[in-house]
Amino acid sequence: MTAVSVPAVAAVVVGSRGGARLARSLESVRWAGERIVLDPAGRLAAMPLPDGVRRVSELAMATTAPWLLLLEEQETVLPSFAPAVVAAIARPDGPRAYRVAQEVTVDGATFRLPGAPVRLVRRVGSDVVLRFRLGVELRSPGGPAPVLGVPLAVAASDTLAAAVEDLDADTASIAAILAARGVRPRLWYLAVLPLVAAARALVAAGGGGGFETRAALVVFGAYRTLLAYAKLWELRRVAGAAYP
Repeated sequence: MTAVSVPAVAAVVVGSRGGARLARSLESVRWAGERIVLDPAGRLAAMPLPDGVRRVSELAMATTAPWLLLLEEQETVLPSFAPAVVAAIARPDGPRAYRVAQEVTVDGATFRLPGAPVRLVRRVGSDVVLRFRLGVELRSPGGPAPVLGVPLAVAASDTLAAAVEDLDADTASIAAILAARGVRPRLWYLAVLPLVAAARALVAAGGGGGFETRAALVVFGAYRTLLAYAKLWELRRVAGAAYP
């Protein structure tokens, strides 16, 4: 474990299923000044959290820390991540936001997804909100958002049954985030965005594991996006929201 401490950063983990997955993610950011679990779907209310970790339902009420780092529950950071963050936020005239690449490990094969979501943002003076584009990400406050030198590690589920349960939990949280932002689901979201997610997985750099491994990455990437927006559609239908 890294000995670096970064008190200026609040690490926010989007919780969904909890358990060992969430514990690993929180442990990997023990160096952060604050560790916070964002529970947008209210699924983790009865689950205990490690000492010092707070639970919130909205990002706006999460922290007053100068910088926010966002992770999803299935993501962890390497020991080299904290020093990279220290170097990035130490620049007084540096960027107000950083994108972070994602490396997904499936059956022992590692793939780096193209594109990188905005995950590290200077909170002060910024309109910090969550959105869903390349997975869950922070909206950049404007200006350049370079890529941090160290990627996030994304671990695939151990079994197909676990993958289905994780997917259900993850997409419930994503749908809740989108609903809280007032996003209106449209039919083209269901038709086009899953294809974009599939293409991202299809052209991911890396190899190993054979055709079946990459195919699983593609299928689950597409289905995750499809299911998130389908759940958003259902949330708004239950709430009686009008559709365009």
